[in-house]
Amino acid sequence: MKKYKNNKKITYQYIQGAAYRYLERYATTEANLKFILRRKIERILSSQEDTEEIRSQAEGWINDVVEKCVKIGLVDDQLYATSKMNSYITSGNSIANIKNKLRAKGVPADIVTVVIETAREEEPDLNLKSAIKYAKRRRFGPFRIREEQENTVDKENAAMARAGYSFDEVKRVLKGSRDELEDILYGN
Repeated sequence: MKKYKNNKKITYQYIQGAAYRYLERYATTEANLKFILRRKIERILSSQEDTEEIRSQAEGWINDVVEKCVKIGLVDDQLYATSKMNSYITSGNSIANIKNKLRAKGVPADIVTVVIETAREEEPDLNLKSAIKYAKRRRFGPFRIREEQENTVDKENAAMARAGYSFDEVKRVLKGSRDELEDILYGN
């Protein structure tokens, strides 16, 4: 594999430009933006020598740039967590799975808790509806289109348990009728 020389200079303006270019394309959290910028700096520094001084200076610049982005509203962990959670719920992820995904993206635990509690207050059956969406997407239970085989029910139970749904929710979804589940989901 051929190694290319990287002649980029690490400056405050370079880090700020990299942050803005990233934020033009993606919504992110404060912690994730710091991670992205650090990774970018490490890539540049990998081909250079005497990097400790530059690395420590760049760390200060990264913190300053991310702080500015938060101050002017380009990075908002609360808004990010809310929009991601809505997206995850729509696609049928369990509350437990959503917590893990948000934490992995660097959303602070207190914000995750607030966002989930707010969503549960607005919709008490949130996890059940999410389980129904998951079963519908995976074609489990009453949404099954193939013939039931010997171990189909066990496999479906296991898949939904791994996805983070409780035993009661799994049983209710897989044993329910299609009309009953769609009434719960769509509120008819």
